[in-house]
Amino acid sequence: MRKIVPVVVILFTVFGLKSCSTDFSVNGAYKITPIVIGLLDQNDTAHIIKITKAFLGDDDNLIYAQNPDSNYFNSVDAWVSEINPLTDEPTGRTWNLHDSIITDKSTNGVFYAPEQKVYVFYADDLDESMDYELTADVDEGTYSFNARTSLLSNFTVQSTILTGYFKVNFAAATIAKDDDYKNWRFTVSEANNASRYNYKYIFHWREFYADGSQQDFSATRNDGDVTQDKPDQPSAQTQSFSGLDFYKWVADVVPDDPDVIKRQMLGLDLRISVAHKDLDQYMQVGAPVTGIVQTKPEYTNVNGGLGLFSSRLIFEVDNYRIDKNSIKELCKGQYTVTKLFCSQYPEDATESYACP
Repeated sequence: MRKIVPVVVILFTVFGLKSCSTDFSVNGAYKITPIVIGLLDQNDTAHIIKITKAFLGDDDNLIYAQNPDSNYFNSVDAWVSEINPLTDEPTGRTWNLHDSIITDKSTNGVFYAPEQKVYVFYADDLDESMDYELTADVDEGTYSFNARTSLLSNFTVQSTILTGYFKVNFAAATIAKDDDYKNWRFTVSEANNASRYNYKYIFHWREFYADGSQQDFSATRNDGDVTQDKPDQPSAQTQSFSGLDFYKWVADVVPDDPDVIKRQMLGLDLRISVAHKDLDQYMQVGAPVTGIVQTKPEYTNVNGGLGLFSSRLIFEVDNYRIDKNSIKELCKGQYTVTKLFCSQYPEDATESYACP
């Protein structure tokens, strides 16, 4: 049966719609959510954890991000407890976190800077065989969260490159072709619970100028990441820094400067960063989307919040020297001869590449 709607009803409906407000919000009901970022490293003495809250508004969120009040809780009572993973029981060791202000955050980011509030505890004896649990009561118990992580254990680096006598060999005595350059190779024993390794070195040099002044510089070469296939069954891996790449890279990062009369290499620093498997997964999930599907999964190990509480390990050795053939190539080689490097070392005093 056909249904007839009276005209008056239609007119009422139309005018009623016109009288409704057109104001609306694309945001749902706001829910305060703790955001946690913390990485423990047993080689550190100070352990920093960032605890903020998610914010939401109808205005420009970039403006909210610049306002510390949009990000901070009124109060945070947080502590870290040591847990024996074999018994799942606390060992009795606990550290209370206190708030601190860092003053050197980059101002190029989205969030407020250069000052930011973080939470810190001090410990120089974290046990790599233990787990650590972060617990917090926020705004006098209105909110709470917890998270747990293991550390990275049994990571070692080939001992021969750790002696004071070791020098990096990047070049043969005579370089006639690119194959004559050498590679700096060494092995590492992978860590338990690790998943990603990053290898880099820092090149330090000093410049001397025609006016009698001098200045020190450094540049970092990132050699990329290597994956540990089985975090729970660590093995060994070999890292290789190419000598050819080293000299080409130095030629790129050290500028030609008419005011420079000579340069000296001051040393190489080795940096190995090891990421826990949870940190690696968090990084993978947070990587930019490059495919057609633009939705991104969410990963967190924080109960009652978002973010990550995990661990990493940074291994550092400073002030490596390069050997005699390598310093000669730096001073007189095809890629870096225009950079005016010379050797300040006593054993090279009679060589043509010795500093005047």
